[in-house]
Amino acid sequence: MSMPQIPEEKYRPTMSEVVVDLLESIALEEIALSHLMNAEAEKIQMFVGKHHEAREKATIHEIINFNRVVNQFLQVIVMKEWMLLTKLETVVEFNVEEVIPEE
Repeated sequence: MSMPQIPEEKYRPTMSEVVVDLLESIALEEIALSHLMNAEAEKIQMFVGKHHEAREKATIHEIINFNRVVNQFLQVIVMKEWMLLTKLETVVEFNVEEVIPEE
């Protein structure tokens, strides 16, 4: 594997361009997570609706298994949100350092 090539200085983005790009990437990831959470909510509605409309009760094992899967999904979402928050805090630090340089 070869070493990455650093572009010539005239092609490098400015710090403010990098900050904007990072903020855009965070926003896009948040949108993707919102779509995933919406799909999960629809799945929950279908599970509940299926058993309500059919007048059949889900077994305790079905409910527990379904709940386990939803819980695992939400744990992944929470971890991803924490990572995005950390990324945002880092970007804010970059921006503050650019605006208020250290003496």
